[in-house]
Amino acid sequence: MDEEKRSLIKTVGLVSSMGISVALAIIIGVVIGRQLDKWFDTHPIFFFIFLFFGIAAGFRNIYIIAGREIRKNDHDKN
Repeated sequence: MDEEKRSLIKTVGLVSSMGISVALAIIIGVVIGRQLDKWFDTHPIFFFIFLFFGIAAGFRNIYIIAGREIRKNDHDKN
């Protein structure tokens, strides 16, 4: 496999992992928020709180994944 195809596959994998990471963080936040609202009969307070936490966690995951790749690329160049 030539270097261009390898780089393309690596990039697709990285972007896919970022997307899945964000989606799962949001879904987990929504599920937790809905369950807490159901238990405490407080709809939609916990839903929105944990939706926000899920979105924040998703962006944090992107930051971590991107930072890891940047450090790896800097190390490879040296």
